[in-house]
Amino acid sequence: MKSFAVLIIILWLINPVSASDFSPNDIEWAPAVSATLYKGGTLTNGEYMIKAIQFSSPVPGVKNIKGEIVPETDVNPSVLLEIYKNGTLVKEIILTLQSEPYIDSDYEIKISATGFTAKNAKEWVYEYYKPWATISIQLRGKPKLEVKVTTDKTTYTSYSSQVITAKVEVKNNGDAFAKNVDLNLNTGELKLRGGDISQLRKYYYRIDKGKSESFEVILLVPELIDQRSYDLSANIKGYDAKDLEYRATGSKSIPVSPKPDYFTVSKAVRDRMYLKDTSTVTITVANGGMYDIYNIHVTDSINEDFELKSSTPFQWDIAVLKPGQEWSTTYSIKPLETSLSGYTVPAATAQFTVNNRQYNASSKTTTVVVNGPKIILNKTVSKSVANISESVNVTVKISNIGNIGTRFEVTDSLPDSVSIVHGSISLTGWSDPDSVQEFNYTIRMNREGEALLPAAILNYTNVEYKGTTRSVLSSDRPTITVIDPSKTPPAQKAPMGVAAAAPPDIQDPENAQEPSPTPIAPGFDIALAIIVLVFAAACRRR
Repeated sequence: MKSFAVLIIILWLINPVSASDFSPNDIEWAPAVSATLYKGGTLTNGEYMIKAIQFSSPVPGVKNIKGEIVPETDVNPSVLLEIYKNGTLVKEIILTLQSEPYIDSDYEIKISATGFTAKNAKEWVYEYYKPWATISIQLRGKPKLEVKVTTDKTTYTSYSSQVITAKVEVKNNGDAFAKNVDLNLNTGELKLRGGDISQLRKYYYRIDKGKSESFEVILLVPELIDQRSYDLSANIKGYDAKDLEYRATGSKSIPVSPKPDYFTVSKAVRDRMYLKDTSTVTITVANGGMYDIYNIHVTDSINEDFELKSSTPFQWDIAVLKPGQEWSTTYSIKPLETSLSGYTVPAATAQFTVNNRQYNASSKTTTVVVNGPKIILNKTVSKSVANISESVNVTVKISNIGNIGTRFEVTDSLPDSVSIVHGSISLTGWSDPDSVQEFNYTIRMNREGEALLPAAILNYTNVEYKGTTRSVLSSDRPTITVIDPSKTPPAQKAPMGVAAAAPPDIQDPENAQEPSPTPIAPGFDIALAIIVLVFAAACRRR
């Protein structure tokens, strides 16, 4: 007994447990590839191919009570399959509907029979023998690791951009989990803002299929005098259920430009004003660096809700700015409409050359709030189609959606084909903020056709009670279609008791029938024959 135990220990030492031992419960299967196979049919998935060799034997056939050919006895379906790996036969198996799926000893392939020809189908009968089986192949699922490196910006500027936030994300896009995953980020020449390099390495015990993990690091933007790019690279290593290794890499190139703060473009304008105000815009270009700046081209524009109150080209060229020098220009703008949320004043931009390299810079944008009344004028009619001499109601509505009240005067007018019945076509008053006022009048349509009503005209002050008046045209001009009812012919009706005449029957010439001969009255042909005979007899006697 002792010698047997020693032998077992020796055998265990000679054949230690392999590192590739695994638990079948950890195996995951990839999606199946399926097909319906007849005798000789094949199905391929990856390096494996399945071939249908033989089915259950045929049997004699008989007719059932419906006159259909069926097997004399029901057949228990089965199929003999050959399994090939890379073109080499490795196994023969038999599958039935009752059998468990076949799984090879290495758990690399799983073969299932999911359907057969019905056991009482005529395809089992000798003369109709053509059974089939639906076979599926599943390969062992394997992890597929992918790693991606991203940053919070696409480009960085030395000194201006203080840090780079880099994110590393690993995702398992395979068909099985990955375990013991090591992820390393190589920052190259870029340095961490704080902490030690251990934050560049992550370990994940397990990443299931379809899942992802990520982490972020913060790096310092290097100080540069010339533009260059820096590379971040990540590599990942993990293992599957059989301890097979999987690797992946990802990288990101980060362009960094030298500090442009020595060249500044600023655009100054008031951020709050009234509708009546005119504001001065000042553009300043300055060289706060150590080098001469050449070929400076400055471009500007204004918001479409402002009007230019002074002459300016919006493009300026400056030959050179020495260190410490600056250049500026001004122009005036006036708002056209109230905006409580504010209008965005566009940034001024500049192109310039330093040390034979071309750069771009721009000012910041500014939001300008414009206080004042904001009038909306609407004109509507009670009907869009009317008869001649019919009355139509017209409504003119004045809404102030601004934040300051205003005195207003609305005047409407009428076309020649329309006359007023009652009411006034004008209104003078005071419009408070968030108020709505309206007036109505009635008109009569005098002429057939399309009547396009004129737009109402509104005059109102800006902010001051006696300020400049502004004219606003209604955004709508209602149209009324005028109909003359006397020109509409009434529908014709047949008198009671008299049927309407049927239309003539018009025949197709090709299908027209030959006209029938006029019928002869009965007896007329006999009388004619007697007269002829009498006349012939008289002629013979003579």
